[in-house]
Amino acid sequence: MKKHNDVLIFTSIYFPGFKGGGPIRTIVNMVEALGCEINFSLVTLDRDLGDINPYPNVKSDAWQQVGKAQVYYASPAHAFTKILKIIRNLQGDALHLNSFFSFRFSILPLLIARWAKPQLPIVVGPRGEFSEGALILKSAKKRLYITMAKLLGFYKNVIWHASTVHEAEDIRRVMGKDAVIRTAIDIATPEANLTLTPRREGTPLRVIFISRISPMKNLFGAIEILKKVQCPVDFHVYGPAEDQAYWAECQSAAAALPRHVSFSYKGTLQAQQVAQKFAEYDLFLFPTLGENFGHVIAEALSAGLPVLLSNNTPWRDLEAKELGWDLALGQTEGFVRCIEACHDKSAVEYNQWREQIRVWALQNIGDQEAIEQNRQLFMNLRPSYGH
Repeated sequence: MKKHNDVLIFTSIYFPGFKGGGPIRTIVNMVEALGCEINFSLVTLDRDLGDINPYPNVKSDAWQQVGKAQVYYASPAHAFTKILKIIRNLQGDALHLNSFFSFRFSILPLLIARWAKPQLPIVVGPRGEFSEGALILKSAKKRLYITMAKLLGFYKNVIWHASTVHEAEDIRRVMGKDAVIRTAIDIATPEANLTLTPRREGTPLRVIFISRISPMKNLFGAIEILKKVQCPVDFHVYGPAEDQAYWAECQSAAAALPRHVSFSYKGTLQAQQVAQKFAEYDLFLFPTLGENFGHVIAEALSAGLPVLLSNNTPWRDLEAKELGWDLALGQTEGFVRCIEACHDKSAVEYNQWREQIRVWALQNIGDQEAIEQNRQLFMNLRPSYGH
């Protein structure tokens, strides 16, 4: 098959990294779904989020084939010079930046491309960074950069990549109503072969939280909700402690949980372990401050797991679909009622519910529409460029 475009992707973390969560899986799935049609090259860091050592089986500062992409794993010491050289020598059709605020893997490549390749189409995916929940974190610095970037025209003529219609609204709110936006939802890949651990009568509700431990993901809020439940709960947390000060606050809050709510931190999971781990629990509690897509939510549903979310994600009307609930963060009592309702269901009813969720996920997640939207993200870029 003749490939249509050559696309150079910049992202701070890529496979085999896993601590960055959903964005890694988003890009991997896009590359693997479209890599037979589009020549993807990708520049990323040679180590996982927060690690001081590079990946053990990756050659730093060199190109290598990873799946359907050529990947350059840059060491921190040489990142600037290597990025400059890569963009100056680029013969491709587009640059795809998977952040707005990352200096090394978004701002720097953008400015180099503006100087070295002024006619190169640039696609920018904020990856949830424009949500109101994200912008309140380090707000002053972010607002300053947004204002400066607008005044200096850094993002003039870029094409914005929104993962959902909600993110498209966030982009217009931040960058203006004239922003050129293409919406391409993330490509999810439900795991077909999972063993669901059934709910057992008379046992604590098994509640799981899988995410980076950072203010954005709101583990602290989940713990505060669980302080108010009256039913027995086993609450297990998985994910890298990205923000140590915040993690200390969460641990302090967890120490004040009532005796009928047990708390346990289980460490980190490799990407390939997440789906089966979800299948071992009864409920995914995720009161996030904001998600542009929420791969972890798709993974939970694919494991037949009911989800209890904030309404700061594109996963809406969950109760009507019988998949769980999406509630405003201020509705603490609503979260509590949902948890207690899950506990009070009979085991037979609960296990039937999980099977129904699993069937829905296999039918609705990872469909061809998402693949086509991602394909169109990189088609006919030059006519749009300059509008």
